[in-house]
Amino acid sequence: MSYRYYRPSFFHGFRFFPSAIKYFIIINVIVYLFLIFFGLNFKISGVPLYIYIYKYFALNPIGDGFKIWQLITYMFIHDPKGIFHILFNMLMLWMFGTEVENLWGTRRFLVYYSTAGIGAGITHLIIAPLFDQIGPVVGASGAIYGIMTAFAIMFPDRMIFLYFLIPIPARIFVAILVFFDLIMGIFGSDGIAHFAHLGGAVVGFIYIKLMYSGFDLSELLAKFKLPKKQKKKYLLVDDEIITQEQIDEILDKINQYGYESLTEREKKILYEASKKLR
Repeated sequence: MSYRYYRPSFFHGFRFFPSAIKYFIIINVIVYLFLIFFGLNFKISGVPLYIYIYKYFALNPIGDGFKIWQLITYMFIHDPKGIFHILFNMLMLWMFGTEVENLWGTRRFLVYYSTAGIGAGITHLIIAPLFDQIGPVVGASGAIYGIMTAFAIMFPDRMIFLYFLIPIPARIFVAILVFFDLIMGIFGSDGIAHFAHLGGAVVGFIYIKLMYSGFDLSELLAKFKLPKKQKKKYLLVDDEIITQEQIDEILDKINQYGYESLTEREKKILYEASKKLR
């Protein structure tokens, strides 16, 4: 099976912390710190501030406080009573999302992430009440499951080290997580929004299938923006002009054979392309 391989221009640089991921992490951390220092300690009429924040910005059940904007805002709120929730989510976002955003570009990644997160929220709102799982939901986990699904599709044989010891192909790793969430969603009662995780994975999978078939929501949305005049960009490596087509060929080679298949010249070109160019 062959897929259309989407990538941004590498003249924008291959970054360790690409734009969308960097700002997602910053916003999540700022909100988390606000909840710790003010949400837990500041009270209104004897009620902690974070309760009010949950009421208006967490994802609440339909008919019990749900507002349409909560499908966005819930993704940026994490439980202030524990640090592992946000630490795990931000680690997963960076670990799986960095390569995806660098290859897709920030706009496509942003639209995909938002779609997966919204889809995760809608899935939870519809299915969770059927299993008596009712209550506010917070966290970026649903969107991140979409990111992990994208990574597993793009790099199915990439090894993920479970517990930093056990190597598992990405496709198997994500499949295990999805299966676990399905079982826990149906039979568990641990207070975790498992159906949101499943929704993010399923919506992400559908999105990518549509994208590979030629329908890309990010490109559709881009048509509503006024076109900007593009500056001519070029890359010089040892006085040789390197085109985007040459960089694309190197990326295709990595995707098919791995990074170690590159020649020293190709590695140097890719390294130079990763720098911020003018």
